Amino acid sequence: MAKKSAKSKGYRRSVEKKPYLSRKDIIILCVVLAVLAVGAILLFTYDDGALKVKDGKIVDPGENWLIVNGNTKGGRRYFKLGEVGDIPGYTMAREPFMSDDNLTQFNYTPEAEDSAVTGITISASAYDPARLADGNAQMVASVKGSAVSDVATDRAGDVEYTYYTYTREYYADETPAEEASDEEATTEEASAEETATEEPAAVEASAEEKAEDDAPNHFDQALNAYVPAANDHSIVIAISARADSADSYLTEDQLKETLAQAVAAVTMESK
Repeated sequence: MAKKSAKSKGYRRSVEKKPYLSRKDIIILCVVLAVLAVGAILLFTYDDGALKVKDGKIVDPGENWLIVNGNTKGGRRYFKLGEVGDIPGYTMAREPFMSDDNLTQFNYTPEAEDSAVTGITISASAYDPARLADGNAQMVASVKGSAVSDVATDRAGDVEYTYYTYTREYYADETPAEEASDEEATTEEASAEETATEEPAAVEASAEEKAEDDAPNHFDQALNAYVPAANDHSIVIAISARADSADSYLTEDQLKETLAQAVAAVTMESK
């Protein structure tokens, strides 16, 4: 009699099916999903401090806010860097930037008529102090008649700043031709008629006389300072002055005293 096979006896070979993911794989997947979920939450709830804008205008900006467009690669994203206050002995005026009326610079005019300092300007920039100082110093140095100091750093109280100073000497007519009085015009016409009959050599000024006539009669100077602000931005403070001659410029220490007053008028936003 033939023996029955295992198959015919009803035996079946059972094959244990393994799960598609091991326990370790499931733990790793759960961790990844949790990280992605946290990232999504942060993405939609993260506040980088940008000011709210509606219809292209900042919502409820303060009158004395220092605001910067921090989007240097195009577009607009505004941030408040600080606030300005009064500077004793100066009158403050707000002046919107021509390129963006959401941005404002603050101009301070001395109340004393005999002040050597002609003005202080405080504004905000999206660039860091070192980059601004180096670039602007090079630009000023390219202007005829300008002498620019090295870029350096100093402190006003607890505030560190990067700065440079410069002077500029140039010639400019004090009275434009179109503003000359009728009496001056009549005198010039009479003089022209008298000299017209003279020999050319008699009316031509010598090179020395012409050089003397074109000698500098304006003597300007300035200290430009750049204070670090939040997000690698800068508060820009410019001190301008005018002298009667190259021998009567303010000293750098005198300019820094005025700068210290301007720095004290600025309240910085925390970084």
